[in-house]
Amino acid sequence: MGVRGFFVISGFLVVKSYIETPSLKDYFIKRIRRILPAYVFVVLFFTLFLSVFSSNNFIEYFSNINVFKYLGWNLLFLNFMNPCLPGLFENNLYCAVNGALWTLKIEICFYIALPLIFYVIKKTRKRFLVLISLYVLSVGYWLLLNFYFNKPLLAKQLPGYLSYFLIGIFMFLSFDYVTRNKKIFLGLSVMVFISYHFLSFQMELFYPAAFGIILIITAYNIPFLNNFGKYGDFTYGLYIYHFPVIQLFRQYNLFEKNNPFLMAIAVILISIFFAVLSWFCIEKRFLKRFKKSEQKKIQFYAG
Repeated sequence: MGVRGFFVISGFLVVKSYIETPSLKDYFIKRIRRILPAYVFVVLFFTLFLSVFSSNNFIEYFSNINVFKYLGWNLLFLNFMNPCLPGLFENNLYCAVNGALWTLKIEICFYIALPLIFYVIKKTRKRFLVLISLYVLSVGYWLLLNFYFNKPLLAKQLPGYLSYFLIGIFMFLSFDYVTRNKKIFLGLSVMVFISYHFLSFQMELFYPAAFGIILIITAYNIPFLNNFGKYGDFTYGLYIYHFPVIQLFRQYNLFEKNNPFLMAIAVILISIFFAVLSWFCIEKRFLKRFKKSEQKKIQFYAG
């Protein structure tokens, strides 16, 4: 649910960024600056930092070819090719260092797909038809791979989760209409959401839409959430740092040896600590540079 929600919110916010950005080049630069700096750092940092916790000694660890395979494949966003590092998390459920990163290659594909979607919308002038057609194709792909071929890992790849990104786009483009009729939309979506847990297969077509509508309407109708990001946008950092922290706790059986609720709180606090550092030291700085260069460009053309 968290990953699906991530894609809905991404669709909602990225389409806003795309519409407000004057050129395609600036749009892609924005997306690269938002994703890439922190992503590269998290891959490099945990490769080095986790060497301390490996069952291999320092020389064995860095002379192992899998360390460099991990770096190479992960920096190319192909995490599934080499998700593990030598001597780490071998007795955990998964040996993957950062299992959350697989979604980011899908996210980048969505960034590339968005201008193409808008190009088709502009040419056909049938916004809803384009979005609903792509939505149905996406859910159809998911059903085919997940249920017919029994390939859940492939089902999650593009375009399997595109339906959630599309609902985010739809919610942004139709926000005024949806909010005017939010009781109807919310009521129907809740009914679908509840029905999904009893009639999973029969409700698959409607589930992404219901899920996305509930998420966005809820976000805009809980006052507590309105100023959630006033101190900084820590969400991306939290997402890319939490998995290795959990894996370390699991490696040393800290959830079993200690109070699991206290350990969960410790994981959250450590992850937030990394996320805050990431925002102020890496992410914000790269975004600031883009804004400054953008302002200089505007001033140049205005002058």
